[in-house]
Amino acid sequence: MVNKASPASGYGSAGGKVSIIFTIFGDQAAMDETATMARMTTQNSLRQVGPLALMATLLLLPTFLLGPGDSHSVTYNYVWTSQFGTEMAKGNLYPRWLPDSFEGLGSPAFYFYPPIAFWIAGAFDAGGLSTLAAINMAAFLTLLLSGIAMYHWLSARGTYPLAGAILYMAAPYHLMDFYVRGALAEFTAFIWYPLIALAITRLPERRGVILLALAYAGLVLTHLPMAMLTGFFLIAPLGLHRILADRRAFWFLAVSGALAIGLAAFYLLPALTMQGHISSQLLWGPWYRPSSWGLLADGPLLQMLPIPVLIAGLALLSLSARSIWTVISLLAALAALGLIPFLWDIPPFAQAQFPWRLLGLIEFAAITAILSCRPQPILLGLGLALVAFSYVRWTAEAAEYLIKPVPYAMIRRDLPDAVEYLPAGFNTNRITDFERKPNLTEWRDIRPGNEVVAATPGEVTMRRAAFPIWRVMQGDEVVHYKGPVIHFQARRGHYRIERVTIWQEWVGLLVSLASLFLLAVIKPQGGVGPPARFSRVWVDPAN
Repeated sequence: MVNKASPASGYGSAGGKVSIIFTIFGDQAAMDETATMARMTTQNSLRQVGPLALMATLLLLPTFLLGPGDSHSVTYNYVWTSQFGTEMAKGNLYPRWLPDSFEGLGSPAFYFYPPIAFWIAGAFDAGGLSTLAAINMAAFLTLLLSGIAMYHWLSARGTYPLAGAILYMAAPYHLMDFYVRGALAEFTAFIWYPLIALAITRLPERRGVILLALAYAGLVLTHLPMAMLTGFFLIAPLGLHRILADRRAFWFLAVSGALAIGLAAFYLLPALTMQGHISSQLLWGPWYRPSSWGLLADGPLLQMLPIPVLIAGLALLSLSARSIWTVISLLAALAALGLIPFLWDIPPFAQAQFPWRLLGLIEFAAITAILSCRPQPILLGLGLALVAFSYVRWTAEAAEYLIKPVPYAMIRRDLPDAVEYLPAGFNTNRITDFERKPNLTEWRDIRPGNEVVAATPGEVTMRRAAFPIWRVMQGDEVVHYKGPVIHFQARRGHYRIERVTIWQEWVGLLVSLASLFLLAVIKPQGGVGPPARFSRVWVDPAN
């Protein structure tokens, strides 16, 4: 049960209107109590870091011993981590442009791809580790943090926090995301689901507002498709459940979401407004169309049998709880299997690429559900059998990838990047179907650099992919150029490329700074009465 605050708490009477007042000055007693509780929670959690760190080490021991395997995204992990590390070591802490990608043409990958996972990996690389060791350490740290987050969540519920954290870290899709898919960002996203859930259960407390804004902003800055799916399949149902228990939570939930989007605006604004400058149509081919992945569609889902089997197993495990977590698990499972008609044809769901990305959320919800009840033996047995099947299949696949040689010599030489980040107008017939590798031989003989001297009038091509951040100058004159690789009609003389800051960058940064300021001064207060003392919210494990 959730204890509602009394009228004397400062939130007003049950029929009173709730408002949100932004103020720098809070209730000192409430702040002291919150700080004390936070210290106690932190001390308790620190005692659990050792077992969770040991578990993370054991789970990642194969990659520590053999190096990251030939996973689906091994190339991008290497190319992005190595360049992030190089740029961060130079003092460029947010390298949106990767200068060496595409054989030196450059790539605007991180104008569109969220940065958090590669901030972590790049920091290890910049700190002196090899790129492969940096990837492994990033995986270790994010796996450990996901366990700590799950421990906090289950501690608040009083439902076997250490066991649940270990189950979450060792969940089959969680590990498959790293060992098979090599999806470092989606692997990192597992940190945020428990924190988002914990924050929602704390609404309308100030700490709930702050935690939800920070956690959801963190997810947006980690993996944008999962942030969208989390909004619909975790925040919406759990938020509605919280609002039904305490109607005051509605406004605080809305404000938290707005602040989260604002905090991430420095990334979101360029990412959402500049897709016309890249080959973004390559993101939405048949393989990346969510509607083609349903059980009833004529698509490849049944060829990847562990996915639907795991979804079914997790759904069965959640049934015993008969709680909001059962609802969340089943809703996400139905969507992931394509059994909600027309869902994946509707924006923004149509941009999710793979419906089974929801497996991360389903694993989180199912573990939460199963630890909150006494499982029915039949459901437990069937569910565990299906989960075990997927575990065995993916373990065998991961072992194959770990021992398969990775062509690092070619990767270091060409630094291939994701083809959707090629400049707009690039001839897609130059891209191989299976490997998705572009043919860039036309520009290999062009001398790299930011300057060129035209000895005679005529067309000049520079070894730089066209993108709005680049401006060609002759003296003080701006020279118009065309893409997909920068070329222009030149007179005799000296030409140079300059980096300019586009409006999306500085406007997005201003919005993020404004949101951070508002987050720092926000204080929920009732429409009637003195400043609110934050009430304790007790969460019934059955919910």
